[in-house]
Amino acid sequence: MLGAGIALLTSLAWSISSICIKLVADKFDSLIINTLRTCVGSALLISLIMVTGRYEAFSHIPWESFVYVIISGLLAMVIGDTIYIKSVALLDVSIAFPLSQCSFILLAVLSAILFLDEHLTWVTVTGAIFVVMGIYFMTSSRGLKRGSKEKKKVHPKGLLFILIAVILWTGATIALKIGVIGVDPVPAASLRITASAVVLIFLFFSRTKKGTTSYLWNSNKKNLLLIAASGLLTYGLAAVGYISAIQWIGAGKTVLLTASAPLFTLPLSILILKEKPTRFAILGVIISVLGVCLVVI
Repeated sequence: MLGAGIALLTSLAWSISSICIKLVADKFDSLIINTLRTCVGSALLISLIMVTGRYEAFSHIPWESFVYVIISGLLAMVIGDTIYIKSVALLDVSIAFPLSQCSFILLAVLSAILFLDEHLTWVTVTGAIFVVMGIYFMTSSRGLKRGSKEKKKVHPKGLLFILIAVILWTGATIALKIGVIGVDPVPAASLRITASAVVLIFLFFSRTKKGTTSYLWNSNKKNLLLIAASGLLTYGLAAVGYISAIQWIGAGKTVLLTASAPLFTLPLSILILKEKPTRFAILGVIISVLGVCLVVI
């Protein structure tokens, strides 16, 4: 139960982070946001390691674990997320988000069974199906206007990008599971996030225009604080929680429980963003709650 609780708290952290990003997404480039978030998360984890004296744990991490953890971060945050952003540019978010989430859950759970020898009961599998259905109802219904007869085109290249991103996320999860066996989750998360931050910083300075740094410095401090809060939650607290949950309950169940983020995001979007849920979204919440209960059993 402790591992499941950590996974759900990780999901909650991701949900609050997504609200923060929603508030600033139209004010900054996605590369800028992601770079700042990883830097903040990396700074938090490094500070935590220095304060608690966990830096000695690095000397006890096998070199194979170093490689797997770093590869996991690069696959998921640097390459996978970038490709997913490209898919969103070609597809409606109402299509890209639910399709990517549902596909990732199914592929990650299947991979955990095939490659990590994780055993899932029929109750857990049933819960997984309910979670996928719930996520689909919650995410695909938001933002769509009733009565709209406009036909939306599905770009084949966008679907291909989603498939590639899902495969990369799954590979990252498998690599992370292998790499963190017997490893302190805080140093592991620090290594993973910092490696990704270094690569993103390089991309940031090589691809952004001159004057971007001064633009950020003169930007609304509230927006920068929201990005920082997102970094603390996603790449600080949730990064440690995700690794801890994988160690406690395995990659399959962790993916299922953390993927229930829309379950928390929906009520937060109603309270903070004043969004109005549809009946399908409410139905999705109910189905997801039932699915989460079955997974936790």
